[in-house]
Amino acid sequence: MENKLAIIIPYYKLKYFRATLDSLAAQTNKNFSVYIGDDCSPENPVILLEEFENKISFQYQKFAENLGGKCLVKQWERCIALSEKEDWLLILGDDDTLSENFVEEFYYHLHKAEQQKIEVIRFASRLIDEEGNPTSKIFTNPEIETAAESYMRVFRGDGRSTLTEHAFTRKTFEKNKFKDFPVAFGSDNVAWLEFPEMGKIYSINNAFANIRISRDHLSSKADDNLKKQRKQGIYQFNRYIIANYAKHFEIEDQFSILKKAYKHLRTSDRDLLKTLSFILFIIKKIGIEKTIRIVKDNKH
Repeated sequence: MENKLAIIIPYYKLKYFRATLDSLAAQTNKNFSVYIGDDCSPENPVILLEEFENKISFQYQKFAENLGGKCLVKQWERCIALSEKEDWLLILGDDDTLSENFVEEFYYHLHKAEQQKIEVIRFASRLIDEEGNPTSKIFTNPEIETAAESYMRVFRGDGRSTLTEHAFTRKTFEKNKFKDFPVAFGSDNVAWLEFPEMGKIYSINNAFANIRISRDHLSSKADDNLKKQRKQGIYQFNRYIIANYAKHFEIEDQFSILKKAYKHLRTSDRDLLKTLSFILFIIKKIGIEKTIRIVKDNKH
C-alpha cells in the first residue's frame, strides 16, 4: 500500500513525548511516516528517540533557532517542509496521543473522502489530563459537514476542535497555508474553513485523538501577556472570518461571531481608534441596530 500519510510533530517538550511516540508505535497500521521538528528545545529527545528507531519510521531535525516562541505558525510550516511526497498531513502535538486504530481508520475511510474531493478529514477527540486520564467524553462529529456548519457547532459549544485531530491534503496546505494570528490562536480554526475552501469536511468517529490539557499547555498557562495575546488572537481571527467569509454564515451567526470578537478586543486593547474602526466594520457587516446591541452588551 502506498504511504499517503505524514504525521508532523513540532517538538519542544519532553515531558509527555514518550506517550505520543508510544501511541504511534501501537498503531495497527504502520503505513505512515513521522517527521519531528525540534524547535531548538533545551530538552534533548535523542535518547528517547533511539528507543523507537525500530518501532516507527521517523526523521528528526533539530532546528538552530527557536521559532515557535516568535511565530508558532512558521514552526508548523517548517516542520511540514521536512516531509516528502505524502498526500495527507497531520500535525500531532508533542503531548497528544492517537488511538491505536487511528491510521487504520484513516485508510479505511480515505476512498470515501477522495471520491468526494474532500481536503480535510477530522477525527473524534477527547481531553486527557497530565497523567493521561480522560477528562471528557469522546467528541464525535457529523460524517459530512460544511466548514461553516462545523465552525458554528464548535462556536456554540456543541463540539470541539484543535489542530491534532485534523488531517489535510498537501495540495490545500500549499495553496492556502496557515494564517498567522497572535500565539496561533485561531490559526487552525481558520484553516478548517480555508483548507476545505468553505466546502465539506469528512469525519471519522471510530478513531480518536487524545488532546492533553496540562499546566504546560499554551492555552492553559496563567501568564498575563499570553492571556492578552490569546484575546487578541480571538478578536483577529473572528474578524478575519467575517471580513472574508460572511456570506457563508447566517446573519445571527455573524452577529455572534462579531460580538465575541468585540468582547475580546475591548478586554485586551483600550485603543479607542481601533475600537471605533471595528465598530464601523461591524455596522457595515450587520447594520447599526445589531452593532448597538453588541456595544451595549460589552461596556467596560
